Amino acid sequence: MLKRVIIFLSLTITFLLGAYDKPLFEEYETTLTTVDKTRAIIDDSASIVVGSSGIVLHTFENQESMIIARAAVISKDGKKAVLELIPFDALTQSNFPQISIEPQVGHTVILNYLYGRSLIVTPNYESFKKITDFFIDIEWIHPDITAAFLAKRYIPNPDRKRFREMCSINMTGLIAFNMNNMGYFVDCISFKVVKAFKMPLESDKTILPFYSRISEHIGTYPISLGTREITDYNEYYRHLLGVK
Repeated sequence: MLKRVIIFLSLTITFLLGAYDKPLFEEYETTLTTVDKTRAIIDDSASIVVGSSGIVLHTFENQESMIIARAAVISKDGKKAVLELIPFDALTQSNFPQISIEPQVGHTVILNYLYGRSLIVTPNYESFKKITDFFIDIEWIHPDITAAFLAKRYIPNPDRKRFREMCSINMTGLIAFNMNNMGYFVDCISFKVVKAFKMPLESDKTILPFYSRISEHIGTYPISLGTREITDYNEYYRHLLGVK
């Protein structure tokens, strides 16, 4: 807890000084010590954050590795961390035979997977520019790309399912949200906040559903199928993230 407070304060101070050029997240590799159907246990570490996710690898005799599952940290107590095991379907190809290998004790786990790439959701260009200029170590997916995805599907109010889909398509592990003078890095799989930081807004302008150069083209189906446009940016994303 103290470490999180120190990181939060350092990010707040650094925002006043300039860009943050250190990796926010580094991949953390370990092995499964216990496996029970949809749960697994690993040794705890200060580098492990509740809500972070990763992949489980199986290594063959020729030393080639294959992703066999996703994993998300659901709890930790200083000695062990509990993972939820989730099927990995990002590379599913129906034209090829599927190899069914279940996670087992000794399998490799890599947490903070794809945390070097992030989607971004901000209310205006000023916030978008400030965050992307500050976290220069992250490869940002431009919001025009995600907005085009939503526009093509007539989705003006992206939910968790759609954000996860956009993360998968763009091979990202994080989504950065900005609202109410705060920034939140959210894990794509667990949709839990893995890091929060102070982010004073420089403009009260709000573009819905988020800033992009094509947001005005994101509308509903001509015949409504229950999709509704966002009316309150801050309230919508606070509710989506479960933050106050």
